[in-house]
Amino acid sequence: MTTKDEVKALWKLCFTDSDEFTDLYFDLRYKDDINMAVREEGKIISALQMISYPMTFCGETIATSYVSGACTHPDYRSHGAMRRLLRLTHRRMYDDGILLSTLIPAEKWLFGYYAKSGYTPRFGYVMERVNVEKLIPSGSYRVEEEDEASAELYQYFDNRMRERACCMLHSYEDFLVIMADLRLGGGKVLVARRADRIAGMAFVAMDAGSLYIKELLADGIPGQTGFEAVKDTLLSAAATLYPGAVIEYIHPSSGDSSTLGMARFIHVEKMLSILARKHPVLSLFIQIEDDDAIPENNGYYIVENGNCYREYREGREYHLYTIESLTAKSFETEHPYMSLMLN
Repeated sequence: MTTKDEVKALWKLCFTDSDEFTDLYFDLRYKDDINMAVREEGKIISALQMISYPMTFCGETIATSYVSGACTHPDYRSHGAMRRLLRLTHRRMYDDGILLSTLIPAEKWLFGYYAKSGYTPRFGYVMERVNVEKLIPSGSYRVEEEDEASAELYQYFDNRMRERACCMLHSYEDFLVIMADLRLGGGKVLVARRADRIAGMAFVAMDAGSLYIKELLADGIPGQTGFEAVKDTLLSAAATLYPGAVIEYIHPSSGDSSTLGMARFIHVEKMLSILARKHPVLSLFIQIEDDDAIPENNGYYIVENGNCYREYREGREYHLYTIESLTAKSFETEHPYMSLMLN
């Protein structure tokens, strides 16, 4: 049995995904070189995949790795296998030049579990019930369904996603997976055009009787006239396609939000350096001492004058952070967002 076959069998044992989704994941997303596993008695007992995603952060684009499919064979749970696997994974990420690790807990209790490995809840979202009667669609746009992941469609998608200040991005390869997953679930991509130029797009899918707008991108700035006109046009088209459905619109928020994903610093010095460049007036004296997976992160840091230094200065008081609490503090004003993940 190949490694891929072993991991797929473990996935089927641990998760309740349909055979169609599992086949899609292992056909389009899984690769041996992104898989991490723990073996005992000659067989894989715990596994996960590290999926690379660029991410906008403080005006730059950083390398992140998303932990997917983390699972342990039921006969070997509660013996530290996943904790050990996460340590190995974080070490591998650091060696590969990854700056940040992210994940989406499959169940609520797992937020506390992953916190013990340095993760903090950071990625939020807002789910807004759409009042169809209040929508004001514009006659300036025509809306069509798109089935193909064309270069034009991806280019628009990527450009709009990059406009968000702190957002997970998707490669074209990943965009193909997103489109395949959407089709598998009976979803659609609606595209608004004005004079043959794309002005907006929405990813929509039915689930448990409600229509979810999983992502909506449009020209302009949310809250302003241009964006709102395209948004209302797309939402109105979705309501026409699914008459009578309750529509839930999922989108980023700069305020209170529900939590979806977690984050963990993998390379503290590089993340603090980026933070310092964006906030040159920031002055921090930091001590880290709890990263047993990446001991290179432990030590003293000074953030000041737009730079980050690894230095201990006599007479200065250093604030002791864990990896979890430092990650949380660093994202306090950034409001990170992720969407269209295979979670």
